[in-house]
Amino acid sequence: MKYNLLFLLFLSMFLLQGSACNWQGKIKEPDEKSSETDTTNSDPAFQSEANQYESVDRVIWQKPDLVIDQLGEVEGKVVADLGAGTGYFSRRIAYKGARVIAIDIDPNAIQWMQEQKARFPVELQDRLIIRLAEPDDPHLSTNEVDIVLLVNTYSYIQNRVEYFKRLQTSIKEAGNIVIIDFKKNETPFGPKIEERIDVADVEKELREAGYDIVKIDVESLEYQYIIKAQKKRVN
Repeated sequence: MKYNLLFLLFLSMFLLQGSACNWQGKIKEPDEKSSETDTTNSDPAFQSEANQYESVDRVIWQKPDLVIDQLGEVEGKVVADLGAGTGYFSRRIAYKGARVIAIDIDPNAIQWMQEQKARFPVELQDRLIIRLAEPDDPHLSTNEVDIVLLVNTYSYIQNRVEYFKRLQTSIKEAGNIVIIDFKKNETPFGPKIEERIDVADVEKELREAGYDIVKIDVESLEYQYIIKAQKKRVN
């Protein structure tokens, strides 16, 4: 009888533990990467790229919460994520109550994000818009967004001064741009040194495009700098 009681005790503990794991799984935030994600329709080459974007190691060096904090209060605002890729930041920002326009020029990235969006909670789907753009046109309407975020994207834009001059028309009065990109020095990963844009050059180009520099931070992220700029107010 003593052994039967011990067996029943261990069995009960095992079942309770299993129930707890199932409960925790149900309340996962939608920005967590699932190993069961269905990407059977995605291009195999982009899937490999997506695995890098969604690597669990990225949380360590990219510090997404710190990056999103640079945007300020986003609830109820419209945020454009230029060069969204897999939507790594888009879905995190949408989860905080913003309406997010995830923009990319790669049709494979758009398809990947659409497939993932279908798996999100309905309330998150309603706040996430996925939009295919062109290299010289983000396809944003006049006064459509409050904030523009570019992560690891700035250096890939051609004719940047003109691009950001035109972008001003899509940003609401006194709206902000936040740029995160790789420092122009050796890092364990990231684009080639010659493909990177130095933080001083980014500042210069943004000023030429008509923005006020709000903040330059080269300390918070080990491999990247943060620049926050604001569309100039109309007097």
